[in-house]
Amino acid sequence: MELRTLRYFLTVCQEGTMSRAADVLHVTQPALSRQIAALERELGTPLLERHARSVTPTERGLYLRRRAEEIVGLADQTTADFTQPDEIVAGDIHIGAGESEGISVVARAARAFRARYPGVRFHLHSGTAIDLIERLEHGVDDFAVLMSYTDIDRYDHLRLHPTDAWGVLMCDDDPLCAQETVGPADLCDLPILLPERFCRDNAPAGILGTWFGENAAELDIAGTFNLNYNAAVFVREGMCRLISHEGITATGGDTGLAFRLLYPPATSVIDVAWKRGVALPHAARLFLHELKGSCA
Repeated sequence: MELRTLRYFLTVCQEGTMSRAADVLHVTQPALSRQIAALERELGTPLLERHARSVTPTERGLYLRRRAEEIVGLADQTTADFTQPDEIVAGDIHIGAGESEGISVVARAARAFRARYPGVRFHLHSGTAIDLIERLEHGVDDFAVLMSYTDIDRYDHLRLHPTDAWGVLMCDDDPLCAQETVGPADLCDLPILLPERFCRDNAPAGILGTWFGENAAELDIAGTFNLNYNAAVFVREGMCRLISHEGITATGGDTGLAFRLLYPPATSVIDVAWKRGVALPHAARLFLHELKGSCA
């Protein structure tokens, strides 16, 4: 597979038609069609479903699209690293992160860094730990911001000073709003959503399993979630409560939502990780120095 062909394929997926993709790529439509057909022959599978006026990726096409985005992105990043003179700090820094208030430490360091080096651009990708580790392993992101990641010692990492506090997101008319904090037994009367990373066999796991203790057997676990936004809508509609980190979802005012911390307190440590034994791009290496200074 050639990079040019992968770029052609990605453009077709993005544009949805051969004609629009050909216009964007400044090639003729027949030439583009021949390139895509050759790629399908090389891989031995159809990559696109042809419709009357559009094309859509097949299941294998969706897989290739994801891999092609990683390959092309890594190639572009590598080219930029070699073409940028060391004395000029510019380029792109890619950061994957879970939802966390701890990202504010990274954001403050980024603000200070760009004040000195305005030619640097930051690209943020939010996702689950599995997603972030995959992107880090494939070189798509320079850094991953991870919360209580059990295999963190596989990577070089910097522990941030703040920790994420766990609590309960609920409707603002929930009886628990009358309490300053919430204990394990308080959460056994209504359905609850748990973060999918901390739910195994329909039971809380990890730090949440330890926190709930013997009360875990009495929980009505209505489901799991990976990112907060949609899960918070379920809470607002009265379907359940939600265990989450503090500060991720807006509460109070006209949001219809409230948040209370768990007691005894439960917290997650936050690490910025990067691949061990792999040289960071020049801008990313300098930003890491900035970040370490802000955490000193």
